Amino acid sequence: METTGDLFEGIEEKRVSIRTASKLSGMQLTERDIRILHFINDFGFCEMPQIEKMFGLVKRRCYQVMDRLVTAGLVKHERVFHGRHGIYRLSKKGAGHTDLPALARISLAHYNHSLAVLDVYLHLRIKHPDAEWLSERHLIKVKYADGMGKRGHLPDGILLLPDDTQKEQKIAVEVELRTKAKARIESILKWYTSQFEFAEVWYFCPQVVADSLRTVVGESMPFVKIRSLKEIL
Repeated sequence: METTGDLFEGIEEKRVSIRTASKLSGMQLTERDIRILHFINDFGFCEMPQIEKMFGLVKRRCYQVMDRLVTAGLVKHERVFHGRHGIYRLSKKGAGHTDLPALARISLAHYNHSLAVLDVYLHLRIKHPDAEWLSERHLIKVKYADGMGKRGHLPDGILLLPDDTQKEQKIAVEVELRTKAKARIESILKWYTSQFEFAEVWYFCPQVVADSLRTVVGESMPFVKIRSLKEIL
């Protein structure tokens, strides 16, 4: 049975990449510029408030920074839905400064889910400042790096959480905005029971979804923790 063992081999590669200075192309990139590019591409796309929160920038300064990156051709700014914030994603040129390809297209079906995952990450980052995050995009890259990856479940992210012995606990993070079919949830949970690398699985979902999930989890899976999205979104 396929495990997540191979996925974790890519964690150190990600750490090294983020610490490595990118080649300059047409403009002088600051360390913060590089971090912004990595942040956006880790999740594929994001909105302005999330950049403000991640980097502690006031709105006016954040717009100045992002306008500069857009003008340099590193970042694309697009309006997807009327009445909502525009989104930022990297161009091929911008992605060349990171360890992931640029997001080819935005899935409207997963639009809200993708932003919710990012908001959960920002929440966890504050609660666990010493932890590291491995995004689903990085998991996909490692899983299919040799062209031999098998189709199957991947968490929305992995939180690498230091414990009291300074070892890393691997926490699988799942964000569910809608109730899945019982058979699908049971299949995912069964998969997790065979993934011994994970100390716990943390679900973040609206209350109605959480209640439905708890009926499936019951008391037989104490490693599954279900949390409300209400305090985050």
